[in-house]
Amino acid sequence: MSAAQHTPVALNYDPTDPEKMRLPSGVTCGQCVHIRRCKGIYGHVETDTYCDWSPSRFHAAKATGQEGGAAHG
Repeated sequence: MSAAQHTPVALNYDPTDPEKMRLPSGVTCGQCVHIRRCKGIYGHVETDTYCDWSPSRFHAAKATGQEGGAAHG
């Protein structure tokens, strides 16, 4: 297939954010299960809206707010 016949494929990410580090609109690091880790490693604060992991490893925290889930015992 020649380049002239190639059908463009829609990008699965925002081309202005090729590293996929922005969090979804309205979401902050404080809502992520990894906030404690990122505060220690990268100095993030709860109001940040980007992830220093590429691609972003944002995962919404559960109601407990504890990284890694509740303690067992």
